[in-house]
Amino acid sequence: MSQGRDESGRFEETVTEQEILKVFDYEDDPVLTAPEVAEGLRRFGKQITSEGIRSRLEQMADKELVSRKKLGARAVGWWAEVAPELDAETADRVDARKESDEWEAL
Repeated sequence: MSQGRDESGRFEETVTEQEILKVFDYEDDPVLTAPEVAEGLRRFGKQITSEGIRSRLEQMADKELVSRKKLGARAVGWWAEVAPELDAETADRVDARKESDEWEAL
């Protein structure tokens, strides 16, 4: 078995859909190209090629998690249709605050 492949020889996914969605959340521009998404993932310590991220974005578009628009002869812009899910610890903290008065102190 070579690096990055599972036991049947298929490439293993090393970047989750949630991590890809998180890139859109962190960037100032809501519309990103595949190379910009790949660069954003590198800031989170994830390595993926522009071709790899393009393929993943296509799969996510089929699930209606992201959308795309052709921006020029070769450029495609992508944007998230959904927000990334909160990690379990953050979700627990939000749930704990729902019933408290912390939210009213604005």
